[in-house]
Amino acid sequence: MRVLRWIAAAVIAAGAVWITIDMLNEAYGPGPPFYGRTMNLDKWTSPWFALVAIDALVLLIVVTLLTTWRRPTDEIR
Repeated sequence: MRVLRWIAAAVIAAGAVWITIDMLNEAYGPGPPFYGRTMNLDKWTSPWFALVAIDALVLLIVVTLLTTWRRPTDEIR
């Protein structure tokens, strides 16, 4: 079960990293200089608030996952 805990936490964290990278790439664009932001500047919004909220939620989930899951033998005692 301990290995499953770490695998689940790693998968959740990797998903959060992937979402963060994807959102930043979408917001700032791959081209020079910040093509995605300057193309439609009147409609552009900063992704940082959403990213901080998502990453904080994922951090809370991972910490909870790693600290609260107990082995079945620990619950009997």
